[in-house]
Amino acid sequence: MARLFPNDFSPEDLDIEIEEIFPNCTEVFYLPSQADLDLAGRGSEAPRQLRKKIAVFNGKDGYISVYPIFTLPTHPDYLNQKYPQIEEIRLLLDIDIVPYTKDDVLSALEGMPAGFVKDVRYGLGLIKDFRFIISAVEEQTKSKVLVLCDEETRDKDDGRFCLSWGDYDEMRRDCNRITERARKAARISKSAATYNRLAYLLGNEQKPLPIANDSISKMLSIKISDTDKQAAMNLIVGDKSAIEQTDTVTLSRLKNDIELVSLEVLIKKYEELLSKSAREETWQKLFNDNPFILNLAFGYPAIKISGQASVGGKHLSGDGEKITDFLLKNGVTNNLAIVEIKKPSSMLLNKTQYRGAVFSASKELTGSVTQVLDQCYQLQKNISTIKVDSRVYDIESYAIHCILIIGTMPTDENQKKSLEIYRRNSKNVQIITFDEMLVKLKQLHCFLSDDDNSGVAQ
Repeated sequence: MARLFPNDFSPEDLDIEIEEIFPNCTEVFYLPSQADLDLAGRGSEAPRQLRKKIAVFNGKDGYISVYPIFTLPTHPDYLNQKYPQIEEIRLLLDIDIVPYTKDDVLSALEGMPAGFVKDVRYGLGLIKDFRFIISAVEEQTKSKVLVLCDEETRDKDDGRFCLSWGDYDEMRRDCNRITERARKAARISKSAATYNRLAYLLGNEQKPLPIANDSISKMLSIKISDTDKQAAMNLIVGDKSAIEQTDTVTLSRLKNDIELVSLEVLIKKYEELLSKSAREETWQKLFNDNPFILNLAFGYPAIKISGQASVGGKHLSGDGEKITDFLLKNGVTNNLAIVEIKKPSSMLLNKTQYRGAVFSASKELTGSVTQVLDQCYQLQKNISTIKVDSRVYDIESYAIHCILIIGTMPTDENQKKSLEIYRRNSKNVQIITFDEMLVKLKQLHCFLSDDDNSGVAQ
């Protein structure tokens, strides 16, 4: 791999220091020059006192860690860490020998994967086009260490976030693809704009070249992913003038396609969460972002009033004693409904048989049912106060509908029978499993995919 330094650059000119921690493990420190400190307005400070650890090479455990910092003297955060939250990026690589000289450090850094800054003088870390990967991790986790490895992408509890090499490469390619398309669109627009300006100055009366539409058409001629197609459809839907000029048949088909793509993405996300040990908060967010899933559980037009609603008095969004995950109402009768969401891993039945082929409901299931019933009681008791304090008057508590989404359907036939008997006799709380909700989503997708049900007149 070609060096990223000018021909007249010598490794000895590099302001770094190398120290051995233990055999086959070294630390690299960045030592600011006096000239850079003068330029930064910090000339009175000693360079040695401001040195920063920027890399660790560990041949024993097989990894390289970089600690990105700002090395531009004119930057307001000069010598501070480059990212708000991520302090360390650890790359699990097969390294046998660690560097002990400046020249070795340069060679080792050049061996890092694509997408990384490999010049110590620029503070290491990810190159600017891929900073969004860091931002995404920081926005969705509290981790301070990003680890690139062969493990599954996941957030650990020890302050580290593991990103698989495969997922990293996918994100990097996505960024590259989007950047290249934006550059191509910019080139097309710039060419058309300059051509039109010159034609105007020369009095050329021929039809000017289109700018925006031409750029979009050239971009869409490239093979694009399903996600990009969804984004393009969203742009069309957002353009009211374009919709007004679209015939009803095309518009109906477009609407159907958009719904299908959105549903496919949702089903994929739902399946991914089912395969993992997702927290209750993660499931609550999924249902909150896609409230129509809850409509499938009711069979009537449900309208979400609030997520994490207080049912113990005061305001719906206040600090009542009892909190339900979702509060909905029937769009026709205004009758309220409570939805409590647990986890797919929640145990529904006791492991051992109660008697014969009968399995009794688990403590977790009976406790959840009691919790929902208590929420219902609190809501009925405090409905008048809630209406007045929240100024939400179009809600009623005639017969509050209670829904509990919990666990997954057992595979054993006797357990299925026991669960079905229990929940069919739970007249006040409707119990639905997470995999049953997935089946409902897939059935809806099949219905929308059926040409006979597309709603388009033939």
